[in-house]
Amino acid sequence: MARDREGPESCDGSAGGGRLLFSGRTTVDALYWLDEMPQEDAKVFARAFRVAPGGPACNAAIAHALLGGKSTLMSTVGAGLWADLVRAELNRSAIQLVDLAPSGYETPLTTVLVNASTATRTIVNPPVGQAVPAMVTAWDSGWGDAPAIALTDGFYLKETLPLLRRLREGGTVLCLDGGSWKPGTHDLASLLTLAICSERFKVPGEAADPEATLAWFAAQGVPHAAITRGARPILGLDHGRKFEIAIEPVKAVDTLGAGDVLHGAFCFYFGESDDFEESLRRAAQVATQSCEGLGTVHWAGEGDAGPADH
Repeated sequence: MARDREGPESCDGSAGGGRLLFSGRTTVDALYWLDEMPQEDAKVFARAFRVAPGGPACNAAIAHALLGGKSTLMSTVGAGLWADLVRAELNRSAIQLVDLAPSGYETPLTTVLVNASTATRTIVNPPVGQAVPAMVTAWDSGWGDAPAIALTDGFYLKETLPLLRRLREGGTVLCLDGGSWKPGTHDLASLLTLAICSERFKVPGEAADPEATLAWFAAQGVPHAAITRGARPILGLDHGRKFEIAIEPVKAVDTLGAGDVLHGAFCFYFGESDDFEESLRRAAQVATQSCEGLGTVHWAGEGDAGPADH
């Protein structure tokens, strides 16, 4: 499924047309694959170890690029020990970077512990930084044509909401990757065309229930919404029509970033077909495949399937 690699077309800020925008967080993930979660005050050896770019928007942009799409990532990368690793992968994937990082910002390192027996993951983030990203109020023509689809993961909404509003007014389809409720989501909701959220997403003051979340988005005028629920069926609402998408049973190795892969793949397929349910169904297949190996890119032939059993 991997596409032929080409050199980066516009990672320096010049752009070709046809790119989709992915706006939000970028990290570097240090992933340890463990036989079981360690006890407190213990030392353990991992079965495997990977270091790779992460973060919802970054992972989605990479997944979109691996399917053959052109991606622009609007995020904070900055400098520091891990920034070069991120930039190298973005260049390798021909992803254009619009870096909102202020002076002195460093790409954060996130530690991910994957339990081999359950394929679940525990994520340890560094302290929340106080650096404020640059405000973006309009699309810069130097980035190329305005995107047909823009996805936001909810990070940096204060800084990017003016841009997203302008893009929506110009006809861009806006999609929310709703991993959890974030400041500014309420202001964003009325602009959205699509919302694809985790079951952990909860609207303040509303019931912690997928049906309630779907109803809330419908009340905000969002025509397409869906709730992912891990291995359980996806619940969807398409112009008021309810549907479910069953998830194929697989032997999961690592579920880290599966939702991000789903969002990137969805944007690729929706850009081709404009069919919400079918695009979501195809994206779910890619996301499920991503759980069968270690890391977020092996499904596209970009890595091995994970460590062998002892």
